[in-house]
Amino acid sequence: MPFIPSEATLLPAAYTVAGFAGSIALLRLYKLRKWGRVRSTFSLRDKTFVITGANTGLGYETTKALVRRQATVIMACRNMAKAQAAIEKIRQEEQEERKGSKSSGTLIPMQLDLASFQSVRQFAGELQRTVPRFDCLVNNAGLAVREPEFTREGYEVHYGVNHLGQFLLVELLKERLLEQGTRVVVVSSRMHEIEAEIDFKNLGRWVEYGSRLNRLYNNSKLMNFYYARELYKRGYNVHVLCPGLCHTDFFRHYEPKWYHYLLFSPIVWLMLRSAEQGAQNIIYAATESVTTPECNPVTGYFISNVRMRRSKFHFDENTSIRLWDESVRAIERSSTSSTT
Repeated sequence: MPFIPSEATLLPAAYTVAGFAGSIALLRLYKLRKWGRVRSTFSLRDKTFVITGANTGLGYETTKALVRRQATVIMACRNMAKAQAAIEKIRQEEQEERKGSKSSGTLIPMQLDLASFQSVRQFAGELQRTVPRFDCLVNNAGLAVREPEFTREGYEVHYGVNHLGQFLLVELLKERLLEQGTRVVVVSSRMHEIEAEIDFKNLGRWVEYGSRLNRLYNNSKLMNFYYARELYKRGYNVHVLCPGLCHTDFFRHYEPKWYHYLLFSPIVWLMLRSAEQGAQNIIYAATESVTTPECNPVTGYFISNVRMRRSKFHFDENTSIRLWDESVRAIERSSTSSTT
């Protein structure tokens, strides 16, 4: 005779499932509260922001939030077609939500490929010619890849794009940035605290470290923090942040299998932020964050969960200076080779 569960056995099981689901939902709500949000809605009219990688992911959500507060956003993107598509999407969403009741800001696409020094120089020159003043430069664009990829100058892309391209961009704009007190936002990551080092012997080379983590990416995020520290020491108005682990197309190079989605979807839902949630840290750094003599990149502080926290990493001043000098030499070598 087949076993037929009675109401007495079904009810406890149902309560158990409901209780588990409720606990997961509460934990998710706790995470959302812990991650924080930018509550300010004051107008950013007459403010101009330059955002690299503005057409997708964190850059897109930051762009959308700022333009809705009436800012002018220079969208520095590698692909102009994708930049235009992002603009159309933002405008369509605005039209649906506001129905024309309130004007928003201005979106200006400009081409920038951080994997090419020539492109960085062209972008910086065009920006200087056409934008007399900008209030904030958000160095958001970055990537993580599994297979060897290199910039036009031959540097592996984590070093070449995540660090060196941004380094050159700021260097080309430095007079304007210092003179106008422009806010410089550096998007790092808490991964700078995990298995990260400045490997000077292999700087710019593709290296297999034999780790389950992407050490080249982690190293580049540590470079971002070291770079922010040196900028701050040199008089720049700089703010460094971690957006948190976000579910964006940042992981497009990893090509997960169908069963990965099945296995990890609950974890993704519980632990990963959306691009809109991660962008809160960038928006805060670009509009509200304040550094003090006690809390700044040099003392190891960065923005996480929309507040300042101190890095667990022990920074070394000699490494900080050496990385800056090596970055200058890398750019000079590439400039010399391109003219010979």
